[in-house]
Amino acid sequence: MSAPPVDRHFALRKLHSLLGVVPIGAFLAFHLFENSLAHAWHGLSAAEWTEEVVHKIDGMPYIELAEILLIALPILFHGIYGLIIWFEGRANPLRYGYFRNWMYVVQRVAGAIALVFVVTHVWQTRVQVLLGHVTKDELYARMANVFSSPAQQAWYALGILAAVVHLANGLWLVGITWGLTTAPRSQRIATGLWAAVGVALLALGALALTGFQAPLNLAHLALR
Repeated sequence: MSAPPVDRHFALRKLHSLLGVVPIGAFLAFHLFENSLAHAWHGLSAAEWTEEVVHKIDGMPYIELAEILLIALPILFHGIYGLIIWFEGRANPLRYGYFRNWMYVVQRVAGAIALVFVVTHVWQTRVQVLLGHVTKDELYARMANVFSSPAQQAWYALGILAAVVHLANGLWLVGITWGLTTAPRSQRIATGLWAAVGVALLALGALALTGFQAPLNLAHLALR
């Protein structure tokens, strides 16, 4: 007997789900923690903050290759395939107003906002370094200048909220997708667990936002 045909759509959904946790979800948690340190180190100059955070990471071996293979490409695939899933979906929360039906819509909308946010954030930071418009030593100063705009503050707050909601609810969905939480009780436990994780990540995001809104040492922050 010949082997049954491989359901490529099923396999892509599994890959999409897995990449949302590792490496994308793990990177989001690390990135929020990393930037929350801007709030904790108010006594440091921008140069000292850059040395502690940016240069230590940049000094890791093969960091550029890791950024492409473990961050950029997974986010690109997860974002594009997520949009395909959304367009193929048939959720109708106005007619079927179940909580999980609404969360399906929230998940897709939050994912779309998060994808646009990631693109704009990378453009304002990493791409500007690659184009030579700003050095890595000036990244903190650049972010402080970005946060001088109330509109940018609101956009970053919305982007972080969307990314965290998408991740927390996505982790709940991973339990369903991979058959880990199929019983009602396990799903209730997972709801509480991932909601708590989401709140913790939002707290880190809030620390990062307030840290960049209150620059460490304004004398060091002027972009030349």
